[in-house]
Amino acid sequence: MQKKNIRHWVYSSLLMLIAASLAIVSGTVYSQGLVTGKPGMNRYTDKEPGETQPLERAYEIAPPAVPHSVAGMEITRTANDCMDCHMDGDELDAGHIATKIPESHLVNEFTGEKAEQGVVGIRYNCLQCHVPQADAPDFFSQQ
Repeated sequence: MQKKNIRHWVYSSLLMLIAASLAIVSGTVYSQGLVTGKPGMNRYTDKEPGETQPLERAYEIAPPAVPHSVAGMEITRTANDCMDCHMDGDELDAGHIATKIPESHLVNEFTGEKAEQGVVGIRYNCLQCHVPQADAPDFFSQQ
């Protein structure tokens, strides 16, 4: 019985892999515009921090978009370049202060524990919520 289940799982997995490969090769994924980085899409700014102004938030409690380039910035298990400026709200240039990380990012929302150093683990990958601003038309009116 167990061999039958394993065999079924292997055949199903292979079938899904083949179908996905065919979709990519035939261009259906690209033709539908589902791949980020396609030429003409996602025109992110190349400006350095302090050279741009943040856009309005998409809705009242939306995470703010990143107004500067994130190219080359490192977010790994051991390093997070965002924290260098945003942890304490450093002054980058005269009159331009980096947005300070809010208290909500320093406290575990489930246990109420405050992180000993830096942000709570679930908030560590900044770019999972804070997306770079893009030069793109609005999909719908903000009114």
